[in-house]
Amino acid sequence: MVLESTMVCVDNSEYMRNGDFLPTRLQAQQDAVNIVCHSKTRSNPENNVGLITMANNCEVLTTLTPDTGRILSKLHAVQPRGKISFCTGIRVAHLALKHRQGKNHKMRIIAFIGSPVEDNEKDLVKMAKRLKKEKVNVDIINFGEE
Repeated sequence: MVLESTMVCVDNSEYMRNGDFLPTRLQAQQDAVNIVCHSKTRSNPENNVGLITMANNCEVLTTLTPDTGRILSKLHAVQPRGKISFCTGIRVAHLALKHRQGKNHKMRIIAFIGSPVEDNEKDLVKMAKRLKKEKVNVDIINFGEE
């Protein structure tokens, strides 16, 4: 079993009101985050999970914790608003992972995206290279058509 600290970045932009996933994209995303959090903590009780919203100003809802109940209670209070800022959200997640307590934990970012990413390709490539250099695994889950 691998010790891992995971930051989950959720999309809370206006696009998440869309009803193409029943009942809404936001609730489908909440179900997926629930599954991810439980699987991470079940695989190893010492694993930590944190939660960040990426729309408007990126906000850390919970720092790294093994308590899935705390994460899910914060997640269900999230309301859709504004536009997503993907690069900023990933940078904030990376910063939270840098300051984790278990330095022997591997770092992972899981980003749920349900709206168009309007960031510059050059900035995305630069950020990806930095994350690869610092051995941060990034998983991106896309909701929607594109």
